[in-house]
Amino acid sequence: MFVLAGALVALVLGLSAPGVRAAGPTLTIVSPADHAVIGNGTPVPVIFVVSDFNLTPPGTGGPGSSATEGHVNAYVDGVLSVATSHQTIMLPLASGTYTILLQLVTDNGTSLNPDVTSSISVTVTQGPAIGTPRIKISYVEITYPTPGLVLGRDVTISFRIADFALVPPGRGEPVPNEGHVAVFLDGVYYMSVMAFRPIPFSDLVDGDHTVMVRLVDDAGQALTPDVSDSVTFRIQFAAIVDINPYLSITQIVLAGAIFVVLFYRGWGRNLLATLSARFGGKNA
Repeated sequence: MFVLAGALVALVLGLSAPGVRAAGPTLTIVSPADHAVIGNGTPVPVIFVVSDFNLTPPGTGGPGSSATEGHVNAYVDGVLSVATSHQTIMLPLASGTYTILLQLVTDNGTSLNPDVTSSISVTVTQGPAIGTPRIKISYVEITYPTPGLVLGRDVTISFRIADFALVPPGRGEPVPNEGHVAVFLDGVYYMSVMAFRPIPFSDLVDGDHTVMVRLVDDAGQALTPDVSDSVTFRIQFAAIVDINPYLSITQIVLAGAIFVVLFYRGWGRNLLATLSARFGGKNA
């Protein structure tokens, strides 16, 4: 008798103990990990598992709503993106950082009580998810005839990069391994390059010049640590000599030489004698 009474007291105390409640549905995102970086602009694959809940396609539930049956609403930065019963969700997202939240709901879209959710933060980049960005000047059209010396006003420089995606600036917040190339001439910003192409420099003045190429993020800020390369060359413009002023002198010298030759052949002496006789007869 006393044993039965003790068992009943223990049962009542156990049921009334704080923090103890019946098991309910759960929802857990298993992939990707929180704060993961998704590279190469690929869609974000969100994989989740549920327990004590029957996933059914939206709109297929029977009359009324059941707290243990329904689907999942997926939100991206608070905006409903998709409602699904599949445990893998592909989310095509532009470059940026996002909060992805999944919520269990009944067939009519009502949230459970208590609410059952799971969320993560992910960053999407057009570049690789991992890797160390690098940039290297691969070719400078200044190697002829003297290395480092340009006999002209124009120079073309080529570069190559690794583990970095070139995109137009102003796309959004900075993300890893994505941005553009900032070009500096003699320490002064010159231009932005957003594609693989040679960089032309025209009408440079005589003297030494330094070109630096630097990888920067979407906002134009240098990466940490800095990723850049530079080259120095000398412009020496060889001016083309204008020969026109010397043509008249050459022509005069040539005409004089012809006159001397003709004079000594007799034609010049006869012409001089004729002219002297004619002018002498007029003066008589």
